[in-house]
Amino acid sequence: MINKLTENSFEPYGSFYDRPVSRRKNGLTVREITSTAKRVEQLYVLPCEAYIECPQGTARILISDSPDAESLKSFPVRHHIRLAPNMYFNLIPLSAPPLTWELIAPSQKEPEICPLSSPYTYQPVSAPFHVRRIVDCWYTKQSEPCVVEKPASRSYELIYVYEGSMDIRLSTGTHTLQAHDLILYRGDSARFDITASCSYLTAIFDANQKKTLHILDHTFHCTSELQQVLWKLLIESFEGSYYTMTLMICYLQEALLLLMQFYETINHQTLLKDTKSARSDLLSEILTYMNNRIAEPVTIEEICHEFFISRSSLQALFKTHLNTSPKNYLLNIKLQKSKELIRENQYTISEIAYMLGFSSIHYFSRLFKKYFNTTPSDYVKKIAKSKTSGSGKPAL
Repeated sequence: MINKLTENSFEPYGSFYDRPVSRRKNGLTVREITSTAKRVEQLYVLPCEAYIECPQGTARILISDSPDAESLKSFPVRHHIRLAPNMYFNLIPLSAPPLTWELIAPSQKEPEICPLSSPYTYQPVSAPFHVRRIVDCWYTKQSEPCVVEKPASRSYELIYVYEGSMDIRLSTGTHTLQAHDLILYRGDSARFDITASCSYLTAIFDANQKKTLHILDHTFHCTSELQQVLWKLLIESFEGSYYTMTLMICYLQEALLLLMQFYETINHQTLLKDTKSARSDLLSEILTYMNNRIAEPVTIEEICHEFFISRSSLQALFKTHLNTSPKNYLLNIKLQKSKELIRENQYTISEIAYMLGFSSIHYFSRLFKKYFNTTPSDYVKKIAKSKTSGSGKPAL
């Protein structure tokens, strides 16, 4: 479960309770706050103990002991919450917004509003891809040597060997599969050379994914967990119930996700050894993706899904090669682009802020000031002054 709300996990930030707290008895004041979006740009903080009660709706609480966006934790709101003093927090509506919740604190204590250095956008649990349909799935037991030629196809093809061995010849090379080995390929003709008895599973499928799966043309030795899932897929393929095809898609989806997880673990270990060939190619693809979407509110989670990479591996990749974080790199290219657009003098500062995917002009101005030690308005004035003086360059 993601960020399960338990006494132990939430203990540093406070606790939770079931019955509403007595306002009058404890001299407390109720403040109604309405949360309207899954994007949070500010946090509340109180120097004293406070309470959150959410009468209706489903929500998550963002909370930390500092205003740093990187330290924020997210927990489901399923009880009333007692907050420890000096906690930075806000609520994100999960059901149809707006969400109105009650902040209960001593009457003389007003919550302080602290803007986040970068907005936090809630990302619900989602799969990086979906198996759209299984075109065909069958089990073959070959007892005599043979050669099987397969034409190229736009669908994905998964081959899993149960017993024996085979050689699969693709355009990328020849792959030898032993018992419990697996390979996935697409858009390539294949030649199967079986020199002895061999039993294997074939699954041909399509996926709702524009980007080709990154685990193609690799030989994997399956873990026991993955073997069990593939066995379920095989057994279900012999059934003829109403749910057979749905279950087969679920099992295949689970098998591919386990395979991606295994592949990601291997790649992360390789990355930590600082090898620069394939990693540099991946980084170049990610940087191109970021630059092509500079005018969109791209999140780190979207980049991870697009390139099938975990957040920790993405952070390590940027740290190793660029000595910065993905978030800082993305902000930097957006802000550099904003300077360019300001110099072109075709758009207002507000238009530029929204063109580059910033949530508000205030957030954009705050970041611009932080990065360039001047506000966008002052930068416009410096450009105008430099043009008037004839230098042609802004004094920045």
